[in-house]
Order: sequence, then C-alpha cells, then structure tokens
Amino acid sequence: MKNKGLTFIELIIAVFILGLIVLFLANLFTTSIDLFFGKAEENEIFSNAQIILDRLARDIRQGREVLYLSTNTLTINLSTGVTHTYSILVGADGKKYFALDGQILAGPIENITFTGTRLDSTYTSNLREIRFIIFTLTMTNGTKYSSNVGLRADIPPSLGGIVITEIMYVPPTKDKLGNNIGTADLQFVVIYNNTNNPVDLRGWKINGNLFSSSVTNTWTLYPGKSAVIGTVSSNLINSYNFPLPDYALYIKTNSYGLGSNGIALNSNGDTVVITDSFGRIVDQVTFSPSWGGQPGSTSGQVRTWYSMVRKSLSSPSQDASNWTNSSNLNFMAIQGNIFYISYCLMPKLVITEIMYYPSPCTILRWNVSDERMMEYIEIHNPTYSTISIGFSNWFNNYNINDTNNPIQTLKSGTWILSPGSYILISGTAPGNILDYYGLSGINYAVTSQQGLGPSYGQLPNDSFTITLQERRVAASNEVVTPVCKVYYNSSMGGQPVFEGNTQRYYSLELKNIGLLGLLYDPSNFASSTKICYTVLGYDGKLYYVYGTPGAKNSVSP
Repeated sequence: MKNKGLTFIELIIAVFILGLIVLFLANLFTTSIDLFFGKAEENEIFSNAQIILDRLARDIRQGREVLYLSTNTLTINLSTGVTHTYSILVGADGKKYFALDGQILAGPIENITFTGTRLDSTYTSNLREIRFIIFTLTMTNGTKYSSNVGLRADIPPSLGGIVITEIMYVPPTKDKLGNNIGTADLQFVVIYNNTNNPVDLRGWKINGNLFSSSVTNTWTLYPGKSAVIGTVSSNLINSYNFPLPDYALYIKTNSYGLGSNGIALNSNGDTVVITDSFGRIVDQVTFSPSWGGQPGSTSGQVRTWYSMVRKSLSSPSQDASNWTNSSNLNFMAIQGNIFYISYCLMPKLVITEIMYYPSPCTILRWNVSDERMMEYIEIHNPTYSTISIGFSNWFNNYNINDTNNPIQTLKSGTWILSPGSYILISGTAPGNILDYYGLSGINYAVTSQQGLGPSYGQLPNDSFTITLQERRVAASNEVVTPVCKVYYNSSMGGQPVFEGNTQRYYSLELKNIGLLGLLYDPSNFASSTKICYTVLGYDGKLYYVYGTPGAKNSVSP
C-alpha cells in the first residue's frame, strides 16, 4: 500500500499546534525570566536594606554622643573616637542612596529618617540628652524597616532640651494695677529653650491645649529664651511686670484654662505636659503643693503669692527637690492699707552688672584713695512697664542692702526707667563716677551712704550678696521686701589680671536675662569682654578697664 504525505489541511493543523506549543514555551520562558529578575531585584533591595540596618545598629550601639541630628542626617561619635555621619545622597542617576561620611554605602532607597529620644522614650532635640535613636528606612518598593537602638552609656545624659521652668498655679487675686482678674487668666507656665537650636512652637500644646497665637509676633523660641504660656483670654503683659520680647515670648492657647480639658490648673497640685507639633512629649511634671507655689498669706494686710520655679536645668523635671518658691518680686500692688505682693517671672528691676573689684586708676590717669569711689552696680528694667525708682521719702524708696542706704540722689538722667533702660548706682564716696569712667548721657544716682558693701564700706573682693530692696508705707503699715538678691564670688568673674605693669579690671556681668526664674544662677555670670577705657596712669602702669555701665552687657546674647 502506498504511503501518502500530509494533506494541506493536516499540515496547517500541525503548524498551528506547533505554534501554540512555541507560544506557550515562549510565555513560560518570559514568565520565568521575569520571575528571575523580579526575585533578583527583590533580593537586591533586601540586601541593601540589610546593609543599612546592620551598619546603623552596629554603629549606634557603639555611639557615645550624638553630635548632630536632623530629619535625614545623623552624626555620632563612636566609643573608638571615630565620628560618622549618615545621610541621603543623590547619585548621578538621580536616585537616592544611603551615604556614610558622604560616600554611597547602599541603595537606592526612598527615604530614611532619624529621631532622638530620652531614657524615658520621650522625644528630645537636646543632643546630649539623646540616649536612643529611632530610624525608619523606606526602600524603593515601599517596604519600610524601623528600629530603636540605644547608645552606649559612657556619657551620662545631660538633661535639658525644651524644659518647664516655672508654673504659676495659685496666682494672686489682684494684678499689678490692683484689678480683680480670674484665676485661670493669671495662671501661666514658662518653658525655656536649653538647646543650641531655634524651635518653632507652632502646633505645640500644653495639656492638650493648642498654642494658638503669639502675642510677640513670632513662633520661634531661640536658644536661651523663654516662652510664657497663658490662656486665650489672658492679658499677662498688663497683669504682671512682663518680660520684654528680647527675653521671652508670650503665647496664648486656644482654651480658657491651662489644665486638661481646658480648665484651670488645680491649686492643690496638677500635671503639666508639653507636646510638640508631632504630639511627642517634650517635658512634663506632676507636682504637689509641697513642691512650692503656694501663697504665703491670702488675708491680712500683707498678702503674698509665689510661682513655683525650677532650681536647676541639669536636674530632672520630675524631682520635688528641684522646685521651690520664686524669690523674684514682680509687683507690689497697694489698695488702702493692704499690700498684694507677687513673686514670679522676673524681678521688675534686675541687677545686671557689678563692679566689685575696680581699677584704682580713673580715666583721668590718677588713682583714687578709696575703692568705693570706683564701685557701682547697674539696674535694668527688663519689663514692658515704666518704673520709677525715685526717692520719695525715707519710707517710700528703693535701697541697697538695708533701709539705711536708700537710692537717694539723682546725679544724671532720670528716675523714670522706661522699658529696657538702665540706671547706674554708686555710693556717695567723694567724686563723680561718671567722670572717673568717662561716661555721659546715662541715668546715674547715688545712695545715702558712701559705700554699697557691708556696713556701707567697699564691696568685698571675694564674695558678697547685694540686695535691692523696695520699701513702701501705706496707712501706717510698712513693707520692706527684696526685689532681687545677687550673690557673687571670685570664681564667677570680675577678678583682675596683672601682667607686669599692665593691669586689667573687669566688671561682673549677667549673661542671660531670658532665664527668668533661674536668672541669678551663678553660672549665668561672667567677666565683661568690652573695654570701657584704657589709660596710662601717672604711676606708669597701663590700665585696661572692662565694663558696660549704663548699657547692654557685653556677654548677653
């Protein structure tokens, strides 16, 4: 029987079947290739993530100190002494990569963020306070990895950051003008920027109450400055002798109370929690009446109220021993024969400069016979209020150290201290201190006694406490109360330096008025850095005298 070949139809069918087989195999091969390369890309992304996560975890665990921290950059000092910086770097291909010390280590990535926290897991922007780093890595496929790694404990944490420094929770029943003001509108909380970076306070809250307006027209809290937080209906500038914008912001909340749920702070103790715009706790304190801030007396002829102030920035907020009553006389209101006295915020008058170890040689080249002739203190009005320190009589005045040494005679300028102005005070020792220092056009007054020191002698060259007092009489009732007290010693500054025939003398200057309640901490003083005059004395010695009498201090920000 003769074999026949494939018919045309059979051939077409065979070709069609072969085509289907080829197409199937091609799709299978393509899918396999796609799966292969997809798996390879996934493996590469995972490998890059593993490199980054392992490197960060290893280095952070060896980290002794955070030197810089922003959203996308971290710089730490390792226990080996090596410093590394981790950041995002855009490559030549336009993609983002994880970089170590400016060199690409792994990637590409989508993003990486860093956050610092304290030991108690609360957020902080104070670099030396950071003990944990939270980092979140986002890869190009959207996969996120997050880790929280602790630094070594070689360097103990330095407490600080944005901290609560003062709480007025039992306010006076009268304001500085003698007006009756509601309790909630006289309450306030002060926070202080103890970092090296400016902080934007927009979106921050106190006990859940939003910071809604800045009376001082800025939301930026600069390093070394305070912010006073009041209610939406408060008028703290008129209620107290309120610090000028150079020293403190005034922020109002959106509520009628600073406590939880917008009610007033409890007079028997409460909790104050400050959170940032991300809802992270920045600082908090739960306090009781025994911590401070309770009134001395709310009845009788002399009634006193105190805010509760922090003692030290370097001690924890949640430490009862780190809080006490304010000693800053902010105002004394008199109605009839009743005195309403409030100690809070800052003194209405501040001693900002002390020349306690003066040069014996005047700018006129000759030496004085009595050191008291060259000694002075400087008083500053740091508030919005205009304050007169004029001598009315022996029962209504300001005095130095005791009531027998009132500031009595105006020698130059005016008794009326406008906001931000200064007046120089000295004893009545022979001569005129303006001539001796080459000064003019400043406010200057003398006391009734020859000296500003103990027993009206010279100011001690080693240590002493100078007290500015206010004395008032109403309806035969007399009150003498300290406005402010300044302790100094030789370690704080103001000591001379002798180099052969060259002698340098320095005043002691207050550095940062923005500390408010912590104003007179010994660390807040330093020797002046500005030359007041230089003179070659008749004795052949060259004298350099540093000071800023009647003007802003040289060591102030």
